[in-house]
Amino acid sequence: MDFKNLKTKNLEKGTLLLSPGQKCNYGYRVISGCLKSYVLDSSGKDHILQFAPEGWFISDLESFTKQTPSKIFIDAIENSEVQMIGKEVVPSFEELNHEWQVELGLKFRNNLIASNNRLISLLSGTAEEKYLEFTQTYPALVQRLPQKLIASYLGMTPEHLSYTRGKLAKKK
Repeated sequence: MDFKNLKTKNLEKGTLLLSPGQKCNYGYRVISGCLKSYVLDSSGKDHILQFAPEGWFISDLESFTKQTPSKIFIDAIENSEVQMIGKEVVPSFEELNHEWQVELGLKFRNNLIASNNRLISLLSGTAEEKYLEFTQTYPALVQRLPQKLIASYLGMTPEHLSYTRGKLAKKK
């Protein structure tokens, strides 16, 4: 199986791909642009779980594999082109050829490492450590994304993010 044979889709900024309660039928491999996954709290504030720039995969893995209702939103934060990976394409990991297993295994491993590092940072890191972790995980997004989105991902206000960036700049 080859990534070239997957269905591609062009998305306009703001296109919603998944909402809570829907079953996730696709994983998305980002060719260009950027997607995000997030949840909304009871006051309507969004909490970004993941960004997916070029070369990254994004999905609700639990909903996709178990066909349970999703708990997250996924949408395009830039005009994007994605490859759609559905169950009909990937019935099970075991049925994939070796090239696909290696590719998907590396992507999922990298996503898991990024998620674990983020969780550690959120639970025990300072604002500066959280921001530096973000810049290491998503170097291409530091200048591309609005400060509001980065702040949401880091669990801080845009004002606090600005203050944190200022502090780091003075240390250099």
